Amino acid sequence: MDYEYGNKLTSETIGIPIKIISNDYDELPAIGDVNNTYHKIVFQIEEEEPDIWAIGLLFTLSLMSFSYAAPRGYSEIEFQPDDEWDVLHFLKGLEYKRKNLCFSADYVMGRLVKTDIEFESGGRVTLRTRNRGKSADRWLLNLQGKKHIRKV
Repeated sequence: MDYEYGNKLTSETIGIPIKIISNDYDELPAIGDVNNTYHKIVFQIEEEEPDIWAIGLLFTLSLMSFSYAAPRGYSEIEFQPDDEWDVLHFLKGLEYKRKNLCFSADYVMGRLVKTDIEFESGGRVTLRTRNRGKSADRWLLNLQGKKHIRKV
């Protein structure tokens, strides 16, 4: 049943109109063969009542973060390629803090997720990732229902 609800949340959220307010990316010096990155994107939901999108948006972005995540280091021990994200996994990372609805995940089922999402009343959203490169840019394209094209 939670997969059906997750599918419903995602299908109702994809295509939501958003406006990117800022998009900051930093790549820190590599330690060994590991690049350290920090990505912060702030955007605004452009809907008349943006707060009704909070749960769907947080779930959909958390799903994308998990789906594109890969194992790193010792986390490979727990990694199963066919594991699926569901509402119960999402709820484990959900909390209300500083009057905002937030989602946070570090390592989940052997995947380096390292994603924090903060939904402020009024539809302003801050998406932060660590060591994920610029993958959050792709998630926002997918969120808007756009396809991304990558050079081969």
